[in-house]
Order: sequence, then C-alpha cells, then structure tokens
Amino acid sequence: MTARGAQLVEGAEQALAAAQRELEARDLETASERACVAMLRLAKACLNVDGLSPGPTRAVCVAYGQQFGRTGRMYSAYFRWLLDAADLRKASATDYAGPIDYDAAATVVERAEIFRDAVVRFLERSH
Repeated sequence: MTARGAQLVEGAEQALAAAQRELEARDLETASERACVAMLRLAKACLNVDGLSPGPTRAVCVAYGQQFGRTGRMYSAYFRWLLDAADLRKASATDYAGPIDYDAAATVVERAEIFRDAVVRFLERSH
C-alpha cells in the first residue's frame, strides 16, 4: 500500500468511526455524510493505485466506476453502493429532501465498512 493509500484509508477509518458514533446518537444525516466521506476516500485509495486523483465527488464516482466498477477489478456492487451513498449525501444536503431514516443510515454505514475491508485487501494485493 502506498503512503497516500494508507493516508486515505486512515481518513476513511476516522470517518467510519465518526459515522458509527453518529448513528448510535441517532444523528442520521451526519452518520450518512461521514459514511459517504469514508467511501469516497476509499474509492480514491483504489484510484491512487492507478495514479489517478480525482477531486469532486462526482469525478471520484465516475473514475471509480470506469476503473473498478465496470472492469471487474472489484465487486461491481461497490460502485452501486458508492453512488447510493453519494446520492444519500446529496439528498440530505438539500432542503426539499425528507429526513433520512435509521435503516438507510445504518445500511450506508454497514456498506462503507464492507467496502473498507475490500479496499484494504485490494490495496494489500496491489503492492
């Protein structure tokens, strides 16, 4: 794992720990936001293996989809989960969206944890 990959994974770990705390405190919007941030950092860690470092959320999602989601390098559902987390994050940031329910927040946190484990395994095999 490269130094940058390790840094991104560490940031994701911190975001996931915060997401879990917020979920337990029933701050569902913040928990969802933190889980999405974790997933984006993990996707960036994967992209870093290929020398890519996209910035904005949408660019990360597109690049991850092209490099990993559609190629079979990683389980394709992770790409869908990344998009779902980004959509949930966007919806929670808008005034017209309804509140996030507990099940949706818990699902995104759980998926982020599964994604973390897969990314760490991928990064360990890559270097």
